[in-house]
Amino acid sequence: MAESNKLVSRRGFLKKSALLSAGIAAAGGLAACKPNSAGAGAEGSSTKWDKEVDVVVVGSGTVIFAALAAKNAGAEKVLVLEKNVAFGGTSALSGGGFWIPMNYAMKEAGVEDNREDAYKYLTNISAGQSTDELINTYLDNGPKMLEWSRDAFGYKWLTTAGKTFQDYYEVPGFRPFGRQVNLSKDGKNVSGPTAWQILRETVDSLGIEVLMETAGKELVTNEKGEVIGIRAEGPEGKLNIKAKKGVILGTGGFDFNRDMTTAYLRGPIFASVSVQTNTGDGHLMAMKLGADLRNMKSCWGLPCFPINEEKLQGEADWQIYRGKPGSIVVNKHGQRIGNEGAAYHVFNRSFWAYDTGTFEWRNTPSYWVADSTFAEHYFFPGSGYKMGVVPEFITKADTLDELCEKLGIDKDGLNATLEVFNENATNGVDPIWHRGEYQFDLNTAGDATGRTDLKNPCLAPIAKGPFYGSKYVPGTCGTNGGLRINANAQVLDVTGNPIPRLYAAGNTSGSVMGDAYPGGGSCLGSGSVFAMLAGKHAVTLESL
Repeated sequence: MAESNKLVSRRGFLKKSALLSAGIAAAGGLAACKPNSAGAGAEGSSTKWDKEVDVVVVGSGTVIFAALAAKNAGAEKVLVLEKNVAFGGTSALSGGGFWIPMNYAMKEAGVEDNREDAYKYLTNISAGQSTDELINTYLDNGPKMLEWSRDAFGYKWLTTAGKTFQDYYEVPGFRPFGRQVNLSKDGKNVSGPTAWQILRETVDSLGIEVLMETAGKELVTNEKGEVIGIRAEGPEGKLNIKAKKGVILGTGGFDFNRDMTTAYLRGPIFASVSVQTNTGDGHLMAMKLGADLRNMKSCWGLPCFPINEEKLQGEADWQIYRGKPGSIVVNKHGQRIGNEGAAYHVFNRSFWAYDTGTFEWRNTPSYWVADSTFAEHYFFPGSGYKMGVVPEFITKADTLDELCEKLGIDKDGLNATLEVFNENATNGVDPIWHRGEYQFDLNTAGDATGRTDLKNPCLAPIAKGPFYGSKYVPGTCGTNGGLRINANAQVLDVTGNPIPRLYAAGNTSGSVMGDAYPGGGSCLGSGSVFAMLAGKHAVTLESL
């Protein structure tokens, strides 16, 4: 089937997602973590089933690997429910990278990696917010997932072209290149849209049924507390679907459920590039059965230039404009808030500093500021990668004082900051925030035009008018807190016991990464690996 029939463009996808979710309330009120086995079990014993399958997979992002694994392991009937109008969820809008240490592609490329370093790296950056069980499971099965998908479906994986968006933290165990891989087609890396086109073609070739615009609403249990099915709703109305072996949740995060983001995230978010159907459906369904939660304060952070804060729409800073020479990020006091060359997730943490003197988020919102030398060498955010195009959300001023007045920045504070910053930038150093000292900064944020006037490719003074600026705020490319799982991706209840026949993967589960983002493709890597494990484990269960 043609790609246009399976997937839509990123802009079209988001537009259709917005229309689809416009009439959907964001799950009023948070479900209590109390099992409801009496009601659900009693209903389950007398439910009239509209469909009966072996495994139900809820979602079509990284959790689609659960459907592939279940079918490959012998499940006769696998059903995928996708709430949105297009296949793939947020994953199909991504760059398509999978962060997998010790992968066979990096070995073939001559890049050394080892388990000791990978373990050291993950335990360091996850800072106690993951477990040895999950970390070891991921490291053991990540390389196996790539090899399994290669051998079972003919998928070919390549190390990412170029060295941008590699490991995000230069700490013990770090690798500057190789842990991110992409699916390939005709010998070339592919991005998320094409990757999920390939995955959809595999799904169809295996005879896996997919119901689009069909949302999971409620899990059904029997008198033993086993999950035996799911109630869903789609274009044809309500469906009761029996799952003889298990239900695997992969409904994404909860970015567009304001009750949940306000209650759980450690600070406010103002934009998200996730699909707007990510309203925490899987979380809420499992919480009604007493599921435990992990890492709910965290998200895959992505700073944005806000366009419509009410609708969480913004221009995502994937290109890390803030780290290019001739730009800086300051708060309303005119003070820098971090290393502007750092990875998006790392920098996003800078916004949530609480000011105990004024009782407010000191760095939210902040402001991106650039001078005319930036405009001479680099395209602006929101310009469509076109030189000289200045989008409407960028403010222009002849002087820094005028820019401060227009944006609401303390001009004395900014001038004091630039007095120090400009001298250091001229000398190619940043002793305060260490911008341009790390491999990620140099690979991803530094100048790539070949300038010879810079002592550090990430640093240049901000001194030449006219000047440009915009509000700059915390956002997400997905929340990463969710249902607590074990090494088989089984959902655990608040006592640490598996809820029988219930699994979760991707952003519906508590991330194996904790609050960290190890490198580009961490979300796809972890989601696909635990989805594979869920699919394989579910098939081993006796049919109900």
